[in-house]
Amino acid sequence: MANQESLDKLQKLIQGTTNQTINNAEQTSNQKLTNNFSGVNLESADLSMSDLDDINLSETILRGAYLLCANLKRTNFSNSDLSDANLSGAIMWFANFSKVNLKGADLRGTSFRGANLKGANLEGANLWRSNITDAELIQGNLTNANLTRANLRNSNLTNANFSYAELNDANLNEANLTGANFSHANLRDVTLKDANLKDANLSYVNLVGSQLNRANLEGANLEGANLYCSNFTDANLNHTKLRNTDLNQVNLRGVKINHGTELDNKWYLVWDLVNHGAYGRNLSGVNLENADLKGANIGSANLTNANLKSANLRYANLSNANLTNIQLSNANLTDINLIKANLYNANMQGANLSNTLLFNSIMTGALLNQAKLLKAQLCDAELSNANLMMANLMNANLKNAKLLGADLRKINLEGAELDGAIFGNNIGISEAMKQELIKRGAVFQG
Repeated sequence: MANQESLDKLQKLIQGTTNQTINNAEQTSNQKLTNNFSGVNLESADLSMSDLDDINLSETILRGAYLLCANLKRTNFSNSDLSDANLSGAIMWFANFSKVNLKGADLRGTSFRGANLKGANLEGANLWRSNITDAELIQGNLTNANLTRANLRNSNLTNANFSYAELNDANLNEANLTGANFSHANLRDVTLKDANLKDANLSYVNLVGSQLNRANLEGANLEGANLYCSNFTDANLNHTKLRNTDLNQVNLRGVKINHGTELDNKWYLVWDLVNHGAYGRNLSGVNLENADLKGANIGSANLTNANLKSANLRYANLSNANLTNIQLSNANLTDINLIKANLYNANMQGANLSNTLLFNSIMTGALLNQAKLLKAQLCDAELSNANLMMANLMNANLKNAKLLGADLRKINLEGAELDGAIFGNNIGISEAMKQELIKRGAVFQG
């Protein structure tokens, strides 16, 4: 309940305002008894720090009012005008804000836990770091609103309008967003795990780095959206529109798609490889640049002349695969299986091959300049005429590997195992370095 001091302050503000309909002694007494202040004019009033718990302020004019850090739990503001009001830091648990005008309001750090905001107008409002968990925002208008780092977990936002809104790093886990409109909104780094986005409009949104694990996107429109590095693991994309969508580095493992899913051919192939593998398939010349193929089974496949620049292949199986002339520059090849793979003339400039298994692999003429091969297993690998300039092979295993004619300028072989490794006619090997490598078990020919 509201405390008496706050009620007295509210009453004085009402009495001091001109043209009030409630201003005689009898009405004043009635207000104190019922906590009913419906329909009063409190424009620009300062009620900061007030305790107005569970009072009726429905249909009240509070334009430009100050309610900073006020206790407004269970307060009824339905149909009131709080446009441009400052409620930053206020606590409004289970309050009634249905059909309230909060356009341009300052709501930073507020808590709307369990509040009713059905049909509320929050256009251009600042809800930075606000808590709107378990709330009702059905058909709410949040166009151009700032919801950066806001927490909307488990709230009902059915048919809400978030177009052009800022939702950077917001929490929308388990929220009901059926039919919501996010067109052109910024949802960078947002979390939407287990959220229901059925039939939602996400066209041209920024979803870079977002988490959509297990989200329901059935029938949603994501045309033209930027989904770079997003996680869609186990999401439902049945009947979802994804044409002209940026799916670079998107995790599609476990994703459900059907005949009604509109997906560009490249990303359909990525989805297929991640979820069904491509063991022994002919994928010669395919373009999988920037694809997330983490953990894919592509062993013994033919990927000659394929483009996998900047692709993520961590934990993938490419053993015995034919990767002749493949483009793998700047790719993530850590912890993958490339045993007996043919990487003849492969371009792996700047790629990360740390902890990778490359036993008996063929890398003759491969470009590995500036590549990372920390702790890579290169036993019996063929690296003749390869370019390893500025490559980092710290703690790599090069036992019995062949590096004849390889470019070794500025190479890092610190801690590498070199027993039986064969060198000769190498660029970048000084006499002093040669003697050191021989002491470590290397063999020089020619």
